[in-house]
This record gives sequence, C-alpha cells and structure tokens, in this order.
Amino acid sequence: MTALRVTVLASGSAGNVLLLECGADRVLVDAGISLDALERALDRLGLAPRDVGGVVLTHEHDDHARGAGPLSRAAGVRVYATAATAAAAAQALAGADVRPFAPGTPFAVGPFEITAFPVPHDAVEPVGLAIAAAGRRVVIATDLGAADESLDRYLAEADLAVLESNYDLGLLHVSGYPWFLKNRILGGRGHLSNDDAARALARTAAVARDAGRRRGVCLVHLSDTNNLAPLARDTVRAAIEAAAPPPAARAHGAPGDAGGPPLLAVRPNGWTKPLLVDW
Repeated sequence: MTALRVTVLASGSAGNVLLLECGADRVLVDAGISLDALERALDRLGLAPRDVGGVVLTHEHDDHARGAGPLSRAAGVRVYATAATAAAAAQALAGADVRPFAPGTPFAVGPFEITAFPVPHDAVEPVGLAIAAAGRRVVIATDLGAADESLDRYLAEADLAVLESNYDLGLLHVSGYPWFLKNRILGGRGHLSNDDAARALARTAAVARDAGRRRGVCLVHLSDTNNLAPLARDTVRAAIEAAAPPPAARAHGAPGDAGGPPLLAVRPNGWTKPLLVDW
C-alpha cells in the first residue's frame, strides 16, 4: 500500500521547506532556502530537484519563497501560488513556470489534492493547506497570527497537523528583540505562540479521537531565540491530553500502527517522528 511521507527539510526564520512524497510523486510546500541548500537537502534523501513535481507557496515572504524561482528555472519545476502571492513575488519568480490557484478551490499536483484556506499573517494573501493523498490528510499552517475556530475544521480532519508554534510568551518578553518586532510577532497577523497552538489543537482533539483518527502533530517554525523545542512539545501535549485523554491501550503505539498507510514526519533538528500527542 502506498504511504504518504512528510519530511521537514527546513523550518524556522532562516527558511521553510516541506517535502511530501506519495510513491514516486513528490511536491514541496514552500521553498524558503537557496537552490544550493535545497539541492543539498534533497541529496541527503537521494533526490534531485528534477524529482520534484511542483512547489506550492503559502505566501511570498523570503523565508518561504526564496528558492522557488531558481528551482523552477533550473529544473523546470512548476510553482503554484495564489494570484496575489505570485504578483508580490513577481521579481523573484521571473522566468518561472507559475500556475495560480484560488483559496477554497481544490487543485491537484499529481496524486496530491490540495485545498488552500486563508490564514491571518502580514503577507498579501497567506494560506494554509489541506493536502490529501493515499487516504491520508495533512494540514499545514506555518505562519499565522491567530488560530481561531475557522481553523478547527481542518485540524479536526487531519491525520497529521503541521502547525506553527513559534514562541513562548515569557521568552519573547525577555528576549533582546526590539519592541517593534515583538509587537509584530504578537499581533493578530504575526506568529503563533505555544499556548495558541496548544489551544487550537486541544479544541479539536476530542473530535479526532472520537472519529477513531490517530492524529499526529508536528510543530514547526520554532524561534531559535524565543522558544525551546521541549517547552513547545510539553505545552501542546499537556493541553491535548487534558482535552482528550488517550485510551490507555493505545497511548504508546508506534507510528503507523493504527491501520492504513503509515505517515512519518521528520524534523531537521533531530526529531525523527511527528509529535504524536493525540490518539
């Protein structure tokens, strides 16, 4: 049976790239690193740029779109973006094969059925993505200043939620960041805190559990300055387990043992599986 694999090639302020694989088909979500860095990241997996069937941009910021144009020009990889995002990144995407998509209208890249949905961020038309393939659904929301109930339907249906957990509020307040930058991060169109991510995932934990879905969570876009991976993990885990305690018989299962195709996420900082906090 074909598996859906999700690999985090880069995550954080320096650049963001997700690789989704379904059999021999591959698509990138964002390409926020240089072409050389992207080639090295793919090479570590035994892949080359020509093995990628497309790159889907969530928004035009440099840490998400920097490598999309060079990748397209060098390897003929098609770039998918909203019309507003493509216009905002027009200079970087010059000469690239760009295809527009509209939020709310599903489109396909090979076996991947993709639906974009609006998220609040300080870009022209930022989106999150719900991606279905091989009987599984991945929901990706990596830059957003708030996670209200409009996100719930997507998180509730996810087999894997790839969600931003950018900062801890206490660490941000005492960091050396200038106040204008702190205010941008804290704003409703900035970034998501550990507590915000935890609340969003906790709201939908019982829905996923009651549907018999073993939902994995992969936290991304963690700040090197204003967060700690164990702190993000423990904050989210505690909130989800309080909202929907896992059945004791299944609380320590291995990835993929709940039936159906296995699904694996790999983080670049050494986490070798998604944060499985909801069963």
